[in-house]
Amino acid sequence: MVEKLRIWVAVKHGIDVGLARADRATGLVRVDSAPRKTSDFDKNAIEEAVRVREHHGGVVTAVSVGGPAAREALREAVAIGADEVILVTGEHWAEWDTRAVARLLAAATRKLGGFDLFLLGEGSTDHFAGLVGPRIAGELKCGDVAYARRLTIVADGVVVEKDLEKEVEVVHARYPVVVSVGQEINTPRLPTFMANLKASKKEVRVVRPSDLDVPDDSLAPVVVIERVAVPEISRKQQTITGANPDELAAHLRDALKEEGVLP
Repeated sequence: MVEKLRIWVAVKHGIDVGLARADRATGLVRVDSAPRKTSDFDKNAIEEAVRVREHHGGVVTAVSVGGPAAREALREAVAIGADEVILVTGEHWAEWDTRAVARLLAAATRKLGGFDLFLLGEGSTDHFAGLVGPRIAGELKCGDVAYARRLTIVADGVVVEKDLEKEVEVVHARYPVVVSVGQEINTPRLPTFMANLKASKKEVRVVRPSDLDVPDDSLAPVVVIERVAVPEISRKQQTITGANPDELAAHLRDALKEEGVLP
């Protein structure tokens, strides 16, 4: 058993998709002006990290890659129970793709003390690429487990139940290991007023790529988002008519059969 678990958790301050709005004329989503919040899946990761520390001891370090506003997400992590918070930022943070984010997170663990368990959401609520966890593990050449719905700490690592839709897979992974969690794993606690007040005064450690020995040219995006738009869905606008309910139902049934909805 590791004497003092070093638990890292990634926190994204992403777009609040529920409040994002599209331009009626162009159909483009106003990404730049959309409100932001802590990614929902990452709240599950923070909660799980805190639960592990509560039961097994250790230190929880929350880290976010983003702009200055990401401090809000980090302070929410502190309110839930994180011990330390780190913001990795730079001049071109808005251009960083999943490869760059994973590279910076991996570099942060190497430079700032290492980890035993690295937790994050299985995807962000805005992009949901699901790539950051595997990329971190690839950068660090360590174990990676995705879609975790239950996590158990054992002597030399973790036992994870993975949700594979039609079946559940149980795997054992040794430290250090990256684990991406789903929302089934727990219900994040709601911080108290005093916890939020304490978190608002928590110092956020700010580091830049150069502090992590990561050159800027290695963070150039290989995936660029060209546009975010509401999909165009053409509708048949077919009208079902009938003299009475039975005739309406019959016509509706025939229309659904014609479309292949009914056999």
